[in-house]
Amino acid sequence: MFIRTKTLSWAAAGVVLAGVAALEPAQAQESVKIGLILPMTGGQASTGKQIDNAVKLYMQQKGDTVAGKKIEIILKDDAAVPDNTKRLAQELIVNDKVSFIAGFGVTPAALAAAPLATQAKIPEIVMAAGTSIATGPPRTASRK
Repeated sequence: MFIRTKTLSWAAAGVVLAGVAALEPAQAQESVKIGLILPMTGGQASTGKQIDNAVKLYMQQKGDTVAGKKIEIILKDDAAVPDNTKRLAQELIVNDKVSFIAGFGVTPAALAAAPLATQAKIPEIVMAAGTSIATGPPRTASRK
């Protein structure tokens, strides 16, 4: 189970960072902000910490630049509470102007953020939530 989780965390980190290359050229900014919403406290904290560590390790080994743009990770702790997730997603989209949001330790959290991502027309990458409803139509979410 640990190997599978570790592999999924590496894959998730790679997807987030590689997704930057898919951004439209119209976004002429010096850096790309990624909003990472994870359960860092509470019952699902181990999931959030694994994903956070995977992202940090990936950036340490591969660097913090993709397609010529510096990557800025903004980590927010939702404690796997959907109301927190929704509030944090709104803050990241409106205040921090992230290019996309990622993370989500549980399906209800991913579902809470989905309408905000859709409205803002930014991708949502679901890294750990497991049910197919989290990435089904008509969402802009992707599970990797």
